[in-house]
Amino acid sequence: MPRWNGWTSDLVAMAEEFAAYHPARGEQMRAAAVLGYRPTGDPAALTSYVDDLGPWLTGEYARVHGVKAARPHSQTSGPR
Repeated sequence: MPRWNGWTSDLVAMAEEFAAYHPARGEQMRAAAVLGYRPTGDPAALTSYVDDLGPWLTGEYARVHGVKAARPHSQTSGPR
């Protein structure tokens, strides 16, 4: 929610803010917020998020904010 310049852990409130910026995706995000609080394991819902909403969100974020460089991985060998 960088464009909103805010954050809340309330999924319903976030879905409403999201819908103000992306009305065409508002209902989908509202449904995702409800399932965030009461997951059902519904394969159709999960598939829609993996195959549709997730890739769209990734592309929209990249379009608006750009793609960040990958973080380098630590070269440590574990606890000492």
